[in-house]
Amino acid sequence: MGMMHFRDKLPLTWCLVMQLSCILHQTSSVDWPEEQSRKESLSPVDPDSKMIPEEQLRKEIPHTSDGGLASLDTNKCKPNTPFIWCLPQDYNQEKHPFTYFHLVNKSLPWDYAFRFVIEEISNINDKSQTMSISMYFAVSWLEPRLKINESATEWSEARTGPANEVNESPEILKYIWYPELEIYGLDTFGRQRVLKEMSGVRIIKNKTITYELGVRITISCRMNFDDYPLDAHTCQFQVGSYYDTHETVTCSSFFIYDLDRQRSLQHFIQIESLPSEFKVMELPSGIYAACGFQVRLQRKQMQFLVQVYLPSFMFVIVSWVSFLIKPEVVPGRMALLVTLFLVLINIFNSVRENAPISSRLNAIDLYLVVCIFLVFGALMEYAVILLLLKKRRKPMRTIDQGLRHLFAASNGAAAVPLRDTNTREMLVTYANNKAVITEAVQNAQHEQRQ
Repeated sequence: MGMMHFRDKLPLTWCLVMQLSCILHQTSSVDWPEEQSRKESLSPVDPDSKMIPEEQLRKEIPHTSDGGLASLDTNKCKPNTPFIWCLPQDYNQEKHPFTYFHLVNKSLPWDYAFRFVIEEISNINDKSQTMSISMYFAVSWLEPRLKINESATEWSEARTGPANEVNESPEILKYIWYPELEIYGLDTFGRQRVLKEMSGVRIIKNKTITYELGVRITISCRMNFDDYPLDAHTCQFQVGSYYDTHETVTCSSFFIYDLDRQRSLQHFIQIESLPSEFKVMELPSGIYAACGFQVRLQRKQMQFLVQVYLPSFMFVIVSWVSFLIKPEVVPGRMALLVTLFLVLINIFNSVRENAPISSRLNAIDLYLVVCIFLVFGALMEYAVILLLLKKRRKPMRTIDQGLRHLFAASNGAAAVPLRDTNTREMLVTYANNKAVITEAVQNAQHEQRQ
């Protein structure tokens, strides 16, 4: 009976053990928050990152025919295996190629070759003093450690690229050394994408590697707006090595620019080679070689001539025309001058709102201030004229004073010592009319008495 009781409980005990093992297995397979955050931190922010997460490696590593994972060193040279190019087994990605200059009978300094295919200058921001450029950015460097199979047919066939070149995926940069570059005055650096990132790598038969990608770059540009809108600027695009000084690394560059692809902006644009004084960057850490190009900007002035200069000039001329209006027409002349003054103030405020910041009063501000003062001067001149007219029309005596002085004299106008002829004639006329009226009233009263 005891044996039968134990056998009845055995399936139940076995089930409990199995459930417990399943729970422990699930717990061990779940990442804790700290472990999950650590794995996420390994994910590369950009394709140039050398830290590759485990899941991405599993996807990128090619698989063998039986479904297993191939070796990580797929670009490494293997005996008895055909190749176009490969890396030696002792290849170290962290070591610079110029430390192996003896392999190609070359001495320092090492050379970086840049190529810039400029699509357009997409934006020029006066407020932030920046310039945005859309272009294809390419850099080439010599890698003496590459093993080249010169007898491979891919070098002569056009299916993998031009002659003596083969195209490769940019993913190989995760296994090959590439230069650390710095763009001086960089604000933003954006990569162009359609379905995938617009970039590629070419391996050249002479052991040169070329990396090219489509980018939108925004760089800072020191601008002086004291002559705005008659201003002109020069902006330099400079790129060079981040770590290595000019004694170790030099550079060369050329650019291609199609003016027909350029959109219309507020400046005339001219791109030229980088002047020699900008090919060297002196920093506290050392002297570095720089390459690139220079952009000349000349502001278009026609819209300012039509929208600001010509109207304000015409308003000043109209204010001078007001001198031909009689001073007695106070409402018309005053309304004209005040309206012109306010319109010029409005134009000045509008220009100041859109104008970039300058260290002093710029050219267009100075012009508008002069126009405002000219109209203000015409307004003040009319005010002075009205004041003089008011003083001139003021009589020497009041009417009562004049009548008393007039009737006190024995003869009507002979004893009036007034200098103002108009006032004297007015008083004489008033006195004669009053005498006539008085005589008529007296005659009428005399007739009533009779």
